[in-house]
Amino acid sequence: LRPNEARMRLRELVADEPTLLVPRVHRDLTTTRIMAMDFVEAAPLDVVATMSQRRRNAVGALFERLLFRELFEFRVMQTDPNFANYLYQPKSGRLVLLDFGATRHFRADFVTNYARISRAIIDGDRAAVAREVVCVGYAAADDSPERIEAAVDMCLLLCEPLRHVGRYDFGASNLPARVRKLGFELAIRRRLLRPPPPETLFLHRKLVGSFLLLARLGAQGDARSAILQFLPKA
Repeated sequence: LRPNEARMRLRELVADEPTLLVPRVHRDLTTTRIMAMDFVEAAPLDVVATMSQRRRNAVGALFERLLFRELFEFRVMQTDPNFANYLYQPKSGRLVLLDFGATRHFRADFVTNYARISRAIIDGDRAAVAREVVCVGYAAADDSPERIEAAVDMCLLLCEPLRHVGRYDFGASNLPARVRKLGFELAIRRRLLRPPPPETLFLHRKLVGSFLLLARLGAQGDARSAILQFLPKA
């Protein structure tokens, strides 16, 4: 999607979320090189990290809910969650969404596969995860059992926040270091991991970037409960 089209589309999709704000575009002032938007009085997102744990958790919950709605409900996702793409209004508690240049649309079957693998991961069903890594493309049907198990191990580790019951402390987690260590072992030393499918790359950027963003905010959030409402029943 083009940035202006993506902005208008996301503005419509999140209109029912009073804590999210997408500034309106002024077409009469917009050119091919400059996009004119509403002026929004707000603070840089970093200010949230200085606030109470309750406020940090509330903002983290906004990001989590938006992430899962983008993937499973809208199938339209802004895939670049860096701090510069957001502002925050401390008085209203609203999150301002700014940059939509990296917005991607996902096919229905792609989203369905991700819903199934997410359900299997949360349930801790290794056999189901093994089937779904093939559907998503992390492994091939004719891969060795060892290679498929490696893909399963990586998925289970990466999705630790989704498997955690209760609030996950993103700021205190050493998950990125553990993922790097396992990835080096499985992909470099043992050559068991396949490169991820091209269509997953932007989604991975969003997922990893969202984790790092919540860690930087020092948020604690129940990601498991946030995602379950979008997944098929066990």
